[in-house]
Amino acid sequence: MRPHTHVRRLLLALPLLLSLAAASAQNISVKSFRLLETDLTANLEGTKETDQNGEVAALIKVITTETGFVFDVGMLGIVRTIQQVGEIWVYVPRGVQRISINHQRLGRLAEPYYFPVPIESARTYELELTTSRVRTVVEEDAGGGYLALKVTPSSAIVFIDDKAQALSADGTLSLFLLYGQHTYRVEAPGYRSESGTVTIASEETQTVTVTLPSTLAKVVLTTEMVDAEIWVNNERKGMGSWKGELPAGAYIIETRREGFRSQRTTVTLAEEEERTLTLQSPEPVFGRLRAESNPLEAEVWLDEKKLGTTPGIFNDIPAGTHTFRFIKDGYEPTSVEVTVEEGKIATASATLVSTGKDVEGDLQPVTTETVTPAKPKTPEEPKPQEPKPKKESQPSLFAPLAFYGSADLQIGCPFAAGASLGGYLGGFNMEVSFGVPFGEMARGYHFDWTIVGEDGFAESTFEQYYDQNLFVYGHIGYGIPITRYLRLTPRVGVSMFSLVTEKSAYDQTTYILSGVASMRAEVAFSSKMGMYITPQYNLPVKRGTIAGTLCAALSDFNLLNNGFYLSVGLWINLFSAK
Repeated sequence: MRPHTHVRRLLLALPLLLSLAAASAQNISVKSFRLLETDLTANLEGTKETDQNGEVAALIKVITTETGFVFDVGMLGIVRTIQQVGEIWVYVPRGVQRISINHQRLGRLAEPYYFPVPIESARTYELELTTSRVRTVVEEDAGGGYLALKVTPSSAIVFIDDKAQALSADGTLSLFLLYGQHTYRVEAPGYRSESGTVTIASEETQTVTVTLPSTLAKVVLTTEMVDAEIWVNNERKGMGSWKGELPAGAYIIETRREGFRSQRTTVTLAEEEERTLTLQSPEPVFGRLRAESNPLEAEVWLDEKKLGTTPGIFNDIPAGTHTFRFIKDGYEPTSVEVTVEEGKIATASATLVSTGKDVEGDLQPVTTETVTPAKPKTPEEPKPQEPKPKKESQPSLFAPLAFYGSADLQIGCPFAAGASLGGYLGGFNMEVSFGVPFGEMARGYHFDWTIVGEDGFAESTFEQYYDQNLFVYGHIGYGIPITRYLRLTPRVGVSMFSLVTEKSAYDQTTYILSGVASMRAEVAFSSKMGMYITPQYNLPVKRGTIAGTLCAALSDFNLLNNGFYLSVGLWINLFSAK
């Protein structure tokens, strides 16, 4: 081979060798980084920027004479980049920890640069770069960039260019896309879908945040039966009431309770509708019970209700599984569990075991026979007698939690007919009642009044008529059960008796306010109703005036709402629970 041929080949390879040497010399490094304490550029109007969360971004002034840099701070993304003379302004969100720097000709920073101080909102920092000058840099382009999606709710389905993509548990997605325009669509049941386009023009990460608005209907379901179950499309939601959200559509809503007939309704809900529904309570269903016992005439009890004595057939037994108790004096109580079905007769049979006592509780006599006296034996120590079994006490007819109503007749001055509402919580009793007088007071009555002047002398006398009047009472007390059927409740309270005038120039309501002390004695016929008698004493504490200072000329006025009264009436439980 000729010498000039080697020279020519060397001259041809020289540019390539220079290019490789230049490429090896490519370098970008960080010379210094510091916080500019007195620089307010990041927080001044005209130069400040806000990030996607609405916060004022931090500003990093990159000191370099080169242009064409590409910066990346990770998932939080660059807010904005502005080329200035001798420096580049890079706006970043608060909290970024590192920065990557790329250049088409100079190459890239060997490793991401981690900031030595925290990056805070609305603060200005300075980063000085050192770069090597080269004439030619050959670097392969990535051909695309990353799209970062943040989606709420995290259960949504994401489509990128009509292809489904899986979200992570926290609702985020990172996907590399080629340069150009791409479409995205986000869907979730019960939410309004959202779609859009995003353009990938560089290797910078594009961040898109999507929050789908809810289209769920807000529903409140209630029923008057607090222990009834609420079911929606055969899914149990709650007991007595339920509040929640449901997608738009048609639903079958039921109220259920064992031993009751379920009630069902169909509801159609629209998107974003707010609906409150009061559901019909389950209807009770009944069967019948045939009760038998050995011996006969045993009492049959269901919960606290006595059904009757054996043998017998009892109606209106709630459907379901119940425990029936058989009780008879001189025998051990026996319980039998029976399932009662609607419209059918169930059988409950019990054999009672004697306690060894007669009805009065004495030992039954033992029959003995006459025997020939035997040789006396050494007396043995008497065996201790076993304690007599206690007779099982029957449950009280008074429920510890009850709300009742009553009607009564009040005997006193005046006579009145009234009604009341009250309740017991444990032993504590509270009652409000009213009474309307009748007889002579109801037909109209009058009193003579004397107007007394400031000097204390009578100025004039007039006659005052009273055509309508009303008693109002308030009582509090504590109930003390005495027996299964009797309860005493000592109480205190107040009473106001009003008189309405209509036939005088001094038309005005007159009232008498009295303190009240009473003793309510109740006798229960069953757990649902009974009667009561209440002696009480009323002591007036204040009387109303008509005009000026009045004195009653008749002593009858002083007798109203004053002295001893007697109330007799009937009560019925509106609600009770053990």
